[in-house]
Amino acid sequence: MSNIESYKVNCSCGKIEMSMEGAPRVRGFCHCEDCRELLNIPYHSVNAWENNKVTTLKGHEYIREYQHPNLNMKKFYCSECGDTICNSNAMDWRVFSQLLIAKYYNGNLPIELNSESHFFYDRRIIDVDDELPKHS
Repeated sequence: MSNIESYKVNCSCGKIEMSMEGAPRVRGFCHCEDCRELLNIPYHSVNAWENNKVTTLKGHEYIREYQHPNLNMKKFYCSECGDTICNSNAMDWRVFSQLLIAKYYNGNLPIELNSESHFFYDRRIIDVDDELPKHS
């Protein structure tokens, strides 16, 4: 574990920057139908923090929110470049893509944020051949 106490992300145009404090609640690969539907991806490599651990450092005025019409989930994105910054889940945690976090750190995800497991793996649409535990 490094001594980093907070992590940051920003969008491609740099208008938005956010900070996440402390260790994430979740570090893994989500294979649920809801993430697939909200984000149009086969699975989601994520780090999730409770909402009160996330701060917008700059660009609050550029953050747009999309509330999915059928899911208790939202997507937060930049009005200028269109990057998805994070999404919310049913517990209202802020779920950040590991790829977006790694981008902030010159393409290297801080090691303590690496995925620990796959969850909702029984709902997968793509098999993943790795050594991580796979949970239903």
